[in-house]
Amino acid sequence: MKNNSIPRFSGSFAALGAAAVLTLSACASTPPPPTDALNAAERAVGIAQETGVSDYASPELKSAREKLVQAREAVAREDMAGAAVLAEQARLDAELAAAKTAAAKAKAVNQEIIKSNETLRQELNRNTGGNP
Repeated sequence: MKNNSIPRFSGSFAALGAAAVLTLSACASTPPPPTDALNAAERAVGIAQETGVSDYASPELKSAREKLVQAREAVAREDMAGAAVLAEQARLDAELAAAKTAAAKAKAVNQEIIKSNETLRQELNRNTGGNP
């Protein structure tokens, strides 16, 4: 007579194994698309376009647009990590373009103020006989 004192857990182990496989497969599933990063990049590109970047920082804006397209393509390929990186790079390129544009516009305004000040000095000197 055999001693059958060892309990049989084959059904429990099978269920546990199935649960482990489902848990692992859930962990390996594709992460969600980086929607926030994509939206931020789209907003930054839009803002850059509205500020007239094409006149001052066209290469940076072009790069931002290209990276945004690449980010969307990465989402389509389910490469969410790559999409997030590209979206962040697109946002940064667009912000750089906008900053360069703001700096160029500020420099132009500054030059205009300097020119106006010089004109005023000349007028003042002419009207006062050279004695300010």
